[in-house]
Amino acid sequence: MPNNVIGIAIVLGGLMAHQFEAMIVKKYGAKHGKGGMFFNAILCLAATVYFFVTDKGGFTLPMGVFLYGLVNSTMYAVGFYTGYLAYKLGSFGLTRLFTSFGGIITIGYGILVLNEPFSPLMLVAVALVFLSVFLMKYQKDPTEKKQPLTAKWVISVVLVVVSNALISIIGKMQHNAFTNAYKNEFLIVSFLGSAFWLVLMGFIFERDSLKTTLRHGLLYGVAAGLFNGVNNVCILLSYNYFTLSFLSPFKTGVGMVITFLLATLLYKEKYTNRQKIAVLIGVLSVILMNVK
Repeated sequence: MPNNVIGIAIVLGGLMAHQFEAMIVKKYGAKHGKGGMFFNAILCLAATVYFFVTDKGGFTLPMGVFLYGLVNSTMYAVGFYTGYLAYKLGSFGLTRLFTSFGGIITIGYGILVLNEPFSPLMLVAVALVFLSVFLMKYQKDPTEKKQPLTAKWVISVVLVVVSNALISIIGKMQHNAFTNAYKNEFLIVSFLGSAFWLVLMGFIFERDSLKTTLRHGLLYGVAAGLFNGVNNVCILLSYNYFTLSFLSPFKTGVGMVITFLLATLLYKEKYTNRQKIAVLIGVLSVILMNVK
């Protein structure tokens, strides 16, 4: 089987795992909606167990891997917490729109720092990805309450975008520095550290919701964490097959198509003509990325 086919299968597996994780988190939020930090800490701990179980070479933790994992854990915690704040403080539609553009940072890092090849056709494909994201996600909802764009919301959105981009970059740096070794150790440190930061922030900001979260969110958090673990393993494995500047827009385009199909088939959601055009543009961008 060609390497590209294997790589695409791994990326698709990660995207599906991420979708299932999001569906579980969405269901928990709709039913209970409390204890966001504690819930995400449970998610991280469940993902950590997954990496312990799947580790076949024995747990070995070089100092360099620990440091990469420690920094990565901070980015995960920042991303979880500021994402929670962004949706709480501002418009849901605008928050989804602006947090979708974190791929620009990873694409720039791959081209400028890693000297990854970047053709004019790829530039067109990337532009189409962001156009399709804009068309898909900027949808005015007359039932949505208008909220002013506060400084806290702007800062939260910026931190979500930066932290998510840095998670991808740090993962790629660790992958390159240790020649694809110590993947599990790296993610164990990342998620244990993230769980620690989230619990700490939970006690500071939402300690009253701890009992509620443990009572209602434990099973949801464990299930979401297992899918999160699968997604992160797929992300690290995908670095063996594709460049970072390719992966980011490719995952955005394909992820949009998967979201469209799941929303249509499972949630029976209706899409406007503009959103259907956005999906077609996303498909076109993915095709262009694969043209040699």
